[in-house]
Amino acid sequence: MRDNFDYKAYLRPIWADLRPADQRFPAFRPLIAHYCSIATLEAVVKNEQFWFSNPLYMNDYEELVFGLANSRNRFLQNTSIRNAFKNPEQYDRFREQVLWIYDQFDKGLLFDIYIACFAEHDPTDNDGLLSMWRGYGANGSGAAIVFNTAALTEIPHSPLRMDPVTYGTSEERLAWIDQILNKFAELVAAYDIPEDAFPACASELFERLLMFSVFTKHRGFREEKEWRVVYSRHYDPNQILTDMLGYFINGGTVEPKLKFRIAPLDGAAAGVTLEQLVVKIILGPNGASVRSTMAVRRMLETLGKPVLAERVVTSSTPYRAK
Repeated sequence: MRDNFDYKAYLRPIWADLRPADQRFPAFRPLIAHYCSIATLEAVVKNEQFWFSNPLYMNDYEELVFGLANSRNRFLQNTSIRNAFKNPEQYDRFREQVLWIYDQFDKGLLFDIYIACFAEHDPTDNDGLLSMWRGYGANGSGAAIVFNTAALTEIPHSPLRMDPVTYGTSEERLAWIDQILNKFAELVAAYDIPEDAFPACASELFERLLMFSVFTKHRGFREEKEWRVVYSRHYDPNQILTDMLGYFINGGTVEPKLKFRIAPLDGAAAGVTLEQLVVKIILGPNGASVRSTMAVRRMLETLGKPVLAERVVTSSTPYRAK
């Protein structure tokens, strides 16, 4: 590789279609809510852990598959990339490098991606979103744990990535893939990239398409205003979080999990506690009562979190699940 060829800097324009910086972390620091069951609330507080899920075991895993499968297919169909290389032999070598990365991802790395999902939350809202209660908050009988991202400190080169989800129709998302590929083709055509840099360039292109797959969803989900925190083993060469990789047996199925400890972690997260992160806990509207609110507060006090007990509120949404 040429000594003066900085492929990451040169290929930075393929990331230009991301949301503006003022709409992304760390410039933008919204409240984000995680809707869950009361049992999950107890586990988070008791163990001071937040479990990340593998996307293959998530309700909307088809969204990730949409991005990965279509980006691979559209890469193969993209004539601009094919024509950007000096000759067909160079293109063939680059194409094989990209396909090898996709194959390696399918064979193993996909099992080492973990996602935590949240909904952007209005600071004045003590009710939560009814669609989120139905879909993720135990049909209104669970809780929404509201986190303050302003309490987080950005750690350079952390293995955790945080971003909002962008929504679009299927056609729009396919067009976004083509936009990334065409921009990449322009850059390849404008510079004589040395062949020994092909693996690094292929890796950067795949990384961009992977992030597209993780952080975009169909517009039918847009009410969620989702934010995601993502961990992948290939972001973690120093193995900062690998000892948190584990599993959970769910109805006879073993699901891989990242059991993230809410604690100071050199290289991954600054020293924050649950009390610093959680600004409120909203109890769901189904079966809400003074008695249930008091019971949850007592649970939190028993778990040694009296400050969190004081932050419990109850949704006033008139909803009773059938």
